[in-house]
Amino acid sequence: MLLSRFFSRSCRVLLAGLASALAAPLFAADEPDHPVKPLLWKIEGKDVKKPAYLFGTIHVGTGPAATLHPAAEKAFKEATAVHTEAPFDAATQVGAVQLVLRRDGKQLSDSIGPQLGKRLEEELKLINPQLDSTPFQPLKTWYVAIMLPMLPFQLEGGKPLDMALWDRAEKDGKKVAGMQTTAEQLAGFHDFNEKEQVVLLKETLRLLKKDRDERKDSTKDLVDAYISGDVDKIEAECDKALKATSEGEHRELGERLIKRLLTDRDVIMANYIDATLKKSPDEVHFFAAGAAHYTGRNGVRAHLAKKGYTVKRMEP
Repeated sequence: MLLSRFFSRSCRVLLAGLASALAAPLFAADEPDHPVKPLLWKIEGKDVKKPAYLFGTIHVGTGPAATLHPAAEKAFKEATAVHTEAPFDAATQVGAVQLVLRRDGKQLSDSIGPQLGKRLEEELKLINPQLDSTPFQPLKTWYVAIMLPMLPFQLEGGKPLDMALWDRAEKDGKKVAGMQTTAEQLAGFHDFNEKEQVVLLKETLRLLKKDRDERKDSTKDLVDAYISGDVDKIEAECDKALKATSEGEHRELGERLIKRLLTDRDVIMANYIDATLKKSPDEVHFFAAGAAHYTGRNGVRAHLAKKGYTVKRMEP
């Protein structure tokens, strides 16, 4: 989950047409229309003049997880300014494609070698028999690693929730902003050399195989937890993902990845929210970010509390 959130419109450009050709429903007919409870919090105190909200998202474009709970819908409509993790305007997303394309003159298969390449092909066929690695060849190795867990959901089509919120906000005439630039958001991956990126891909494939062998689907479990709106369930699923990432022979690499993508960015987001509330106190702010940033015990909410804010869960 921590990695899959970076699958954005840039990948949809690179894989244009693939989703409609390969999509197969992943959601049960008896699922609710929207999450049972919204991951929605209100920020109060410290001279906050107007309502300000935190909203936890998940990078899914169809099914109940991609639909706002009525309470979240009300908060979104009330907002005059909507903030996502990074901008989703068209120009930024076209530029983002360049950030995930290889610059070493190689294809993916040249970098990962025949053995890992074979494992990748096998995994793609298990996701959908029509898939192969051709669309992934120009991409950086780390990007392929983070795409794989959410690929079945992305092939369902639809705009991921955070992207849809940005587009709606623009259409409604709200102010929009990213808490980081796309380059800043992805900068953590550039700290990993190619050998380490290959390890990330190898670990992703290992964990996906482990799930299959144990007849589990960790990504779907996370989506289901999100739909439940149960913070304890979501935190438990995130903890499982963190544990899997930071254990084994590549523990140091996993811990560094978690620090770059979650821990460090929690601080960045909290600082952004604090600065925004001080700079624009007369706006109604809606801060949409990946659920893990808001549900974690030491995440954004904890950092805001240290700054003197009160953050209260809004439950219908």
